[in-house]
Parts: sequence; C-alpha cells; structure tokens
Amino acid sequence: MADLRLNRPRTGGGWWWLAVALAGALVIALTAELGWWFVPFLAGLAVGLVARGRGGRRRHPVPAVLVMTLVGWGVPLYWPALVQGQPAGATARVIAALAGLPPYAVTGVLVTLLVAVLQALVGLWLGRALTPRAPSR
Repeated sequence: MADLRLNRPRTGGGWWWLAVALAGALVIALTAELGWWFVPFLAGLAVGLVARGRGGRRRHPVPAVLVMTLVGWGVPLYWPALVQGQPAGATARVIAALAGLPPYAVTGVLVTLLVAVLQALVGLWLGRALTPRAPSR
C-alpha cells in the first residue's frame, strides 16, 4: 500500500514565515529606535539559520526578510512625521544631500531602506551558507 504522506501538500509554511516576518519587524523596529542600525543583518542571519534547518523552500525566507526589514525600518522612519508631526522629511533631505544624493526626502528614505534590505539579505545568505542542509524526508 502506498504511503499517503508523500502526496500530501505541506501546509502551514506560509503562516510560519508570516509570523517570523512580523516578529522580526518588531525586533528591528524596536532596535532601530535604540540606534542599532546593524540589526537587519542579525535578523537576516537568524532567519537564514532557521530556514536551512527547516528544510523548506527557498522562496519563503526571502519575502519574509524583505517584509520584516521594510516594515521594521519603515515604521520608525515615518512614525515621527505621521504621528508626532515632526519634520522628518527635512531631516531626510539633509541626510540625502550630505550623502551626495539628490536632496529629496524620498531619496534619503529609500537609500536607508535599501541599505537595511541589503544587510538583511546578506545575513540571510550567510545564515543559509553556514547551516548544513536538513535531512531529506
């Protein structure tokens, strides 16, 4: 008799990664308020270590890392402007101009988010590279 477990689709993978993304976004947002700019790398590294151990598909960790990084850094960047009414756009313009970029607030925010995403993706890659593959089922 054939084993029916082999034909059964794996369920719950997407929900688990959504929970990882939301938890990572919370950690990144809280530590961004402390000024710890390197935490996206550490969060990506943690996801990379867990992803290889779970033996799941390669396509789930990348969107999870992107969501957790963009939400985790995006909320602290926009929170002062949206809720508290602070001139965060002016600060972003000055930072973009000092970096040699066009002096627009959007440029400063996008470059900041890009740096955070690159940190997280490098951490994910390193975590997957350092962890041995899960045994095949």
